[in-house]
Amino acid sequence: MEPAISIIIASKGRYEGLQRLFGSLKALQDRAAIRPEILVVNNADDGAPEYRLAEMVNALNQEIGGVRCLRDARIPPPRPKCQGQNLAIRAATGSILAFIDDDVEVVPDWLAAIKNFFRQHSYDAMQGAILMPPAVQADQNFLRVWNRYRTIPYINYGEQVMEIFTLTGPNMAIRREIFDRVGLFDERLGPGRSGMSEDVEFAQRMLSSGKRIGYEPAAAVYHEADWDRLNEEFFRKWHEQQGRSRLLYKNTSILSIVPNLSRSLLSYGWYSLFYKERKRYRALGRYYHYLAMFRQKFRSGDLTATKIV
Repeated sequence: MEPAISIIIASKGRYEGLQRLFGSLKALQDRAAIRPEILVVNNADDGAPEYRLAEMVNALNQEIGGVRCLRDARIPPPRPKCQGQNLAIRAATGSILAFIDDDVEVVPDWLAAIKNFFRQHSYDAMQGAILMPPAVQADQNFLRVWNRYRTIPYINYGEQVMEIFTLTGPNMAIRREIFDRVGLFDERLGPGRSGMSEDVEFAQRMLSSGKRIGYEPAAAVYHEADWDRLNEEFFRKWHEQQGRSRLLYKNTSILSIVPNLSRSLLSYGWYSLFYKERKRYRALGRYYHYLAMFRQKFRSGDLTATKIV
């Protein structure tokens, strides 16, 4: 039996990105044969943004059918991404749930690749490739700046299906039954709450329960090349959010945070001395990460050594 696929998109109302994404969904090969349902969670603010997003979804439904707009009015702004995704999971009818962000465009055979992946492999979840748009793939200025900050999540593990051990949210698909077994996304995490790591935390729960994740290069998306993410301020906030997010679900001990914080600062100084830019920024990111953990521990007053990771 062919898997039924539900496509889930949680959007805060990035309208230009949504227009590009919707255009790529309309161009999907085998869409008419596979007949996916598309669930767009309207997490835009109340008022004009909310109605504009709803109108875009309704227009897409009139054109291709099978598209629904979901919104939980009981949740006050800012509406967290995970709550929207969990709302869609409960409403979805597919046996395969495919998650994409509203700042990506899918390649024409993305949907068929997901169907074939789960038909041909026993993996419980799929990570698709997340690629740079063709317009910047040879742009040396963009490549130089992205390589410094790495704050746009491009994922390319090669040209073969392979087992991996994490998930990256802008392009992933999961068997519906997995949510019944390991639970939904942790609503303390992700955009609108801690900022990120809801995908990583879910992957860790999957792996801990004996489930497996596979990488499918053919199920690719192009992620927007957002220059606003490639600067010092965004880099700092990115790693601070990562640190606070991972503290929530790892409950890292202060006995682990302090040496990691010291080590990252020493590494940053060492690589700055020899001007190893990529290693220097990797060390700086770890410094921001552990400094945010350290500060959060003091704010909460929880300095007990409950868990060392």
